[in-house]
Amino acid sequence: MTRNRANLSVSPRPRVPASDYSALISDISGLLEQARRTAARSINSILTVAYWEIGRRIVEYEQEGKAHSEYGEKLLDRLSSDLTSKHGRGFSRSNVALMRAFYLAWEIV
Repeated sequence: MTRNRANLSVSPRPRVPASDYSALISDISGLLEQARRTAARSINSILTVAYWEIGRRIVEYEQEGKAHSEYGEKLLDRLSSDLTSKHGRGFSRSNVALMRAFYLAWEIV
């Protein structure tokens, strides 16, 4: 059986002598910082796709393929309120409008 490991570059390092505790702390800290950077990049990629998809769903719902929606502004206000209630921060009216704009700017045909 094989294990799947996160994409961290693990280089073989010599064992740290017990007398060099600061080197051990430094080595562990470097590993944690690398892991956090890798996690942040992964999360950013996933959120970018999610925000684009949210924008796509908003546009498809409000416009049904039309170039302009008359009730779109009210929809953004309602979505902002409901998503904030359900999921917390990150869904202000301006953020929801930006997700919509993101999809429109990078629409894949």
